[in-house]
Amino acid sequence: MSFEKKFTFIDLFAGIGGFHLALASLGGECVFASEKDRFARQTYQHNFDTSKFVFNDDIRKLSPHQVPDHDILCAGFPCQPFSQAGLKKGFSDGADSERGNLFFCILDILEAKQPNAFILENVRHLVNHDDGRTFEIILTLLKKAGYTVYYQVLKASDYNIPQHRPRVFIVGFKNANNLPRFIFPPKLPLTYTMSDVFGEPCEKDIGFTLRVGGKGSGIDDRRNWEFYRVGGEVKRIGVTESKKMMAIPDSYEFPVSKTQAMKQLGNSVCVEVVRQVAQSVVGYLQHHDMHFYPKSTQKHSPMINSHIIKRNKGELSEVYALCKVIFEQIIPYGDINAHATADSIQVLKIHTNQSLIDLQQTQFTVVKNDKQTNYQLADFLTQAELDQILADIKAGKSTFSSTILDQKIAILGETKTKGTSLEKGDISLSFLDNKQLFSEQQTSIKSFLGNSPTLLNASQATNFIYEIQGISANDIDVINAIESRSKIKDRLQKIYELGGYLSFRSCENPTYESTLRKVDSQMPEILAQALLAFFAKRMDNKLSSFPSSQIADTAKAEQITCRLKDFVKSTILGIFPTHAWNGDLTANSILLVNENGELIFYHTNQDAVLKAFFYQHTFFDTPSSTRHRFGSVYFENGKFYFKLNLQLRLAQ
Repeated sequence: MSFEKKFTFIDLFAGIGGFHLALASLGGECVFASEKDRFARQTYQHNFDTSKFVFNDDIRKLSPHQVPDHDILCAGFPCQPFSQAGLKKGFSDGADSERGNLFFCILDILEAKQPNAFILENVRHLVNHDDGRTFEIILTLLKKAGYTVYYQVLKASDYNIPQHRPRVFIVGFKNANNLPRFIFPPKLPLTYTMSDVFGEPCEKDIGFTLRVGGKGSGIDDRRNWEFYRVGGEVKRIGVTESKKMMAIPDSYEFPVSKTQAMKQLGNSVCVEVVRQVAQSVVGYLQHHDMHFYPKSTQKHSPMINSHIIKRNKGELSEVYALCKVIFEQIIPYGDINAHATADSIQVLKIHTNQSLIDLQQTQFTVVKNDKQTNYQLADFLTQAELDQILADIKAGKSTFSSTILDQKIAILGETKTKGTSLEKGDISLSFLDNKQLFSEQQTSIKSFLGNSPTLLNASQATNFIYEIQGISANDIDVINAIESRSKIKDRLQKIYELGGYLSFRSCENPTYESTLRKVDSQMPEILAQALLAFFAKRMDNKLSSFPSSQIADTAKAEQITCRLKDFVKSTILGIFPTHAWNGDLTANSILLVNENGELIFYHTNQDAVLKAFFYQHTFFDTPSSTRHRFGSVYFENGKFYFKLNLQLRLAQ
């Protein structure tokens, strides 16, 4: 079955593209894929035109917001930590491995992009791992991300594929608790057997589960999956037979060695099972069209990616800020306390991806699909509408809709100006400042109408690694066993009590460390010292408290203050932790929405004030230690280590 209308999907931990094959067969369009293994990437690129979408080589190096909008997230996330082959390690997959926690990369994308559905696949052992605790954590986190979640263990043989291959499928729909239950696809009779796979009589109807590598056991060993008695002879299964057992088309090619091909097939998903599940998921989305796509009309498919603005406070605040600039045009500069000053700018033009709003004219132009439409500026917005938008945002929960904002979004279209996800500007402003013209100034929007805006998002790229000296191997379990509400502080305290001390060794991501040293040669060491003081509760959570409370030498404290101001400015206007930085700022101004909905403007032409305000209002935050893998002692290459994570927020 191929659906009449197009939908979009992303393919995480893509392997050789089993999900891609399945969803593309239903009419889906892949807009992003990620796979780290170089041999699997080679096979994927050989069979799919990766010039049509982003093909990432390490999802950990990417900010979730850099992933394109999509309808369905697909992921067969790494199963080794949860399988017998991986000793069922789960989330604690060894101190030096990230496989078990790659699940959190999925979660980050779900929270950031909020697709309408997801399909996850893993080994069946995941359900009972650690007496079910691991699976319960996964389900709880998916629900907290805003999804109604269903799961079921399905076998390939349930869908007319002659292989057992039991796998747990986890399906989720955004905010669908009030909708009817999702039903997994019904089982199909088995009419295609191993005799069909080999093309001659085989003693088994259903084959063993394809695995990664053989066990080297004999034909009579019931654990063996490589050999079958076919037509009176013992035959070893090959690439051709394995493709049939995974429902992979005959036309699919492996430009790698046979050993690699068999490994890739053993790691893949069964395409037919995924296709059956995906068909049910897409059908569910289409059947409940008005819930998942409330602004789509009955005449248009819910699967068309219409760049709908995500309905959370932060993003709606950005549209509110744009509307308020259009309405007021005169925006005051802010002081170091976010109060309006007597200085101001007069906004002349606003540039977005689809609009050129010339505030000196009586009308503005919106370009959509190469078609220009003119709108009367005086009719676009009233004070009453602006007040209602603000009231809607203040009263809204985590996700919500505003009728008036929806109308403005429908007119303005895409309100961003970002050419890529590696730009800090949200909109571009041309303005007069005391008769001096500033053209197309890339402007970041920060809002206090929702939660405190994040200046630096937590990720494994922002982990700082410390070497611990003065403890023994016997101390590891004692320290890591601490599970108090303030466990990181208490674990650090226990390290000190046992005679240990920590010294900064490196950032987990070398790219981020290199970037920090471009800001200042000692910036990694400065931040590491401040981070340790914060987590050990030797200072409060204000970044600006670090020099005065932790540096005894007044002159040195003043130097560090100047360095940290440069760091904060560069973080807001230029730095992305996972990408190399050339020292340039991709934005040079900030439009701040305060808690009363008023606009305050900061620009690098008043650099001292900009740096002073954001430095004084930057706070350390405590992200999830489980998700970002920090806060535990681990042993590697004969040494003990401890990680802390840097996340920063803006607060009043």
